[in-house]
Amino acid sequence: MKILIVSLRYLGDCLLAAALAPAIKKKLPDAQVDLLTFKDNRGILEGISAIDNVIGVERHPNKFRQALDHIRSWNSYDWALSTMNSTRCTFYSWSSAKHQVMPQTFNKTKDLWIHLLISKFVPWAPGHMLDTFTALAEPVVGSIPPLKPVAPDAPLSDDLSQLLTPLGDYVACHPCSRYQDKNWSKNEWRKLFSKILDSGKDICLTGGPSAFEHDYIRDISDGFPSDKVVSIAGKVSFGQTGRIIRNARAFLGVDTATAHVAAATGTPSFFIFGPTPVSAWGPSPKEGRPAQFSGLLDLQTVLNVTIIRQDQLKPCDGCSNHRCAHFDPPELSRCMQNIPAEKVWRALSNAL
Repeated sequence: MKILIVSLRYLGDCLLAAALAPAIKKKLPDAQVDLLTFKDNRGILEGISAIDNVIGVERHPNKFRQALDHIRSWNSYDWALSTMNSTRCTFYSWSSAKHQVMPQTFNKTKDLWIHLLISKFVPWAPGHMLDTFTALAEPVVGSIPPLKPVAPDAPLSDDLSQLLTPLGDYVACHPCSRYQDKNWSKNEWRKLFSKILDSGKDICLTGGPSAFEHDYIRDISDGFPSDKVVSIAGKVSFGQTGRIIRNARAFLGVDTATAHVAAATGTPSFFIFGPTPVSAWGPSPKEGRPAQFSGLLDLQTVLNVTIIRQDQLKPCDGCSNHRCAHFDPPELSRCMQNIPAEKVWRALSNAL
């Protein structure tokens, strides 16, 4: 059997969708399981052996390019499992497979055309996104246990190993999101770094290659000993980032795709979260979620994952705006800027 997973959203969504592959392979060991996603998402799937082929498509293709994609993949698969019910996911699923399954649409009358093209729909789960993705597999392989997350992995190069040589026992920190409202106070980061170093642990900073992240990391790390605080931002792949987090004493970061990588490695992971609904998008622990994350708690731990939020959650919980009406400048969010370093340290210090 040939099965295609379709995930046309962000990096973190793509990694969560990849959790379907090992679950399907466990039921159908001889199945071919491929994953279709945006070309710039492919790196986060590095080293995930349950995926046979990663198919990359353009994020913003012209109509001709998109038509070629559909023709090339026409009816190549038995099933397409789409993690979203968007227009593009619908067309890729319909053209690629004889049978399709996706989460139900919200307006059946308006989306009648989708219902004419797609074989089966599953309801959105009330909890985590992985619960909805679990339901996608049922029409194909029958009932399966709740999905466990997967993480990329790749060996470190000699140059990278040499760069990390000065570090002893370290905390891996991913301090920066491309969405500024998800970023924590720079001053609080610096306070926390001082506490980590005073405890005898070193710091490895991870991040992407953008100028914004480079400047952000420079601002929060400037002045600390260079043999104790090392930045590898922009120098490693997602798989290598996964390896570095696996080797860390603990991980600390904000709400990014790397948060899902860290949680899936099994390393004790601490996440500073703002308005994102944690019940749906909280990073899933390596061994799954014996309990759901609660939107009512400012501090909660499930297995290797701890989520830290501001003390007063309302009216911020579940806010979907990237501009905050309660903070100046509005690009930053009150619910992130109000979290003190001392609160984060109290949680993190338990793992050091």
